[in-house]
Amino acid sequence: MTRQQNKYTATLLALLMVGGVISAQASLRDLLDTLEQNQTITSEQAAELRAKTPGYTIRPAGRAVQDVAIRGRVQTQFGYVDAKNDEGSDHYSTFEVRRARIGLRGGLAHNVRAQLEANLVPGSSLSMRSAFLQWREHREAYVKLGFDKPVYGFEENTSSGAILTIERSLISNTLIPGAMNGLSLEGSAGWLSYGAGIYTDRANANDAGGDDYLYNATVGLSLDDLLPGSKLALRADYISSDDNGGNFGGRFDDAMAFSAHYTHGDFDLRAEYMSGSNNSNDTDGFYITPSMHLTENLQAVIRYEQASSDRARGLSAPSRYVRRVGDLAVRETKDDNDEVIASTNPQRGDDYQALYAGLNYYFAGHGHKVMLGVERSELKNTDAGKLEATSVMTAWRMLF
Repeated sequence: MTRQQNKYTATLLALLMVGGVISAQASLRDLLDTLEQNQTITSEQAAELRAKTPGYTIRPAGRAVQDVAIRGRVQTQFGYVDAKNDEGSDHYSTFEVRRARIGLRGGLAHNVRAQLEANLVPGSSLSMRSAFLQWREHREAYVKLGFDKPVYGFEENTSSGAILTIERSLISNTLIPGAMNGLSLEGSAGWLSYGAGIYTDRANANDAGGDDYLYNATVGLSLDDLLPGSKLALRADYISSDDNGGNFGGRFDDAMAFSAHYTHGDFDLRAEYMSGSNNSNDTDGFYITPSMHLTENLQAVIRYEQASSDRARGLSAPSRYVRRVGDLAVRETKDDNDEVIASTNPQRGDDYQALYAGLNYYFAGHGHKVMLGVERSELKNTDAGKLEATSVMTAWRMLF
């Protein structure tokens, strides 16, 4: 393992060890509650508390720690895709661990939250998903400093454990920036929520002359009080990058998103429009996702999405699982000097649409569920004509 991987491994072992703190604190709280209510404790109650008590106790070294929770997720899935274009057809299938994360979230003195979360997907390099401190003294102004994703887009900022489709929409995956170091503020006052931030990546932070930054702003409205028995949330997000080449924080200089989320009883409707620009080339798209609980545990979901780009080959086919089809690999023609003189890219086009239909079964809400989805998509104007694909996916997802 590399030195960096060893650091992450040591961190994760520490996270697991701290689990003893949580169990010990829970048992102590139970004991105190019982004594407070009864002013004594029976032998039966004592036996029940002993059964809950771990055989070891680990305590945080810092006095500022008030509470600690281990949090994580494991998401596994299977995917099969059958794809064809003007040159032929091919298919692909795989089982994979889609996400595996573990982390700590703790409450510190003076209403400070600390969070540390790592990605642990087998076969991939260990990496940090988030590492930040957030001052939460006033709900009107939570201040965060550290490593996390900039707030942009309703679907992207819905946890992967709570999205209703197995994969997010193509337009969301095209426009979203990755996690970066930054300083941000978010808050709410009544029906209004808002946020803003400034971010930089490690390369820029380590460059003595680096002055490239990404900025974001978000505003939301909660209109629940105007719709008795229903809920409606509206939201707008904006990000902008100093890098005119679009290489910093994503491939776009500026991007915006507008979304709406409506629920009434068992019915849920989510819709979002997103647009990004790079050197006057625009890429935009939308999705609309209605869903309905057929029973308490079973939910039906449909999503229609569409995206387009001014730039030729400005859109890539979905990375899961269409882009992995063998016949869709980029083909290059080289001269006698091994220089590329021509290339054929059958997985990039400029006009995309897809229809997804799925079923979700909830054993314990989003904390434990299985998902089934079928998606029919087409990407036009690739180097091999129109790319049509049918994808079948299943997923088993748990939070802890």
